[in-house]
Amino acid sequence: MLSADPNRLLFVISSRVKMRWADYCNAIDFLSANKLSEERTTKMATSGLLQCFEALGHCDAYYEQGQSIITVSPASLCRLPRAGLPVAVLAGARCPKTQEQLAKAANAQSGSIQIITERYPGPLGLLPDTIKIQSESDAALAAFTEKLGLRCPKIPPAWTFVNWCGTLLEYEKTLDYRITENFGWTRSDFCVNTHMFLRTRSDSLPRLSKYLNPTTKLPVYVFFRDGSGAEVDRNWGRYLNLNARGIKVVAYDERRYRLCIPVRIPLPSVISRTVCLCSGKPPVHKSGEALVPGCACADWLMYEDVPPQIALVALSKVGQIPARVEIR
Repeated sequence: MLSADPNRLLFVISSRVKMRWADYCNAIDFLSANKLSEERTTKMATSGLLQCFEALGHCDAYYEQGQSIITVSPASLCRLPRAGLPVAVLAGARCPKTQEQLAKAANAQSGSIQIITERYPGPLGLLPDTIKIQSESDAALAAFTEKLGLRCPKIPPAWTFVNWCGTLLEYEKTLDYRITENFGWTRSDFCVNTHMFLRTRSDSLPRLSKYLNPTTKLPVYVFFRDGSGAEVDRNWGRYLNLNARGIKVVAYDERRYRLCIPVRIPLPSVISRTVCLCSGKPPVHKSGEALVPGCACADWLMYEDVPPQIALVALSKVGQIPARVEIR
């Protein structure tokens, strides 16, 4: 039954190809209507779900003519950066017959391809299945992808992203610091202790502030340094502020390949996609532990199967050196 299938939101986005934020929210409201009241859709849950979809490589979100637009990515297989037999995860557009088509193509190859489906539906039940394809050889995987017309780069995307992505310093060099501090819009400031934007104002610098555009009603994020500010991406802006203050907020378990990020300080989308495509699984919520000395956070997003060669480089892109801890 479609209403119980965790892939149903991805089916909708895939069929629409391109949709506005309001339509995306309406789809979630409809598809999660059968959930318990305590799991009702909230703005944070809706935004967090989209971040997971982006990190998994299923879609991209951007602003166009003053509104947020979500577009589905073309269906493709992303190799995972691991030793041994080739393993790839399905990313991008999906339809109700996708798994059947994959299984049929795998059966035609006499056991050289194995389909592995893992389910992590999340609190709203809308995170799609993780579909992995394990092959006995590169040649068998190439034949499988050719039969289905899927793209499957030989180099794992996680390696490509971690090498291609710019650094926080390079990002800041693109900013235009010419915004004055007082321009009359409703303002809240990012608090490095609670990781939230609060209406309690601070005059200390550096500072990340959120303003509400009175015309479009859209938020605008401005990073202030030395008395002038520049408009920034919200997620890059958080790490700019933390890095400027010398604050570390991430944890890594090098033995278990687990990486933890505070829930309220998500990684920029390209970095999140880099670490997510090490496993092909969405990050999971972890609570109850203070993992980083001096950081009061007890709610984390945990990425799994992230090798140190990727984890440490990816975190360096946002100016973070992780606390080396055990993450159970």
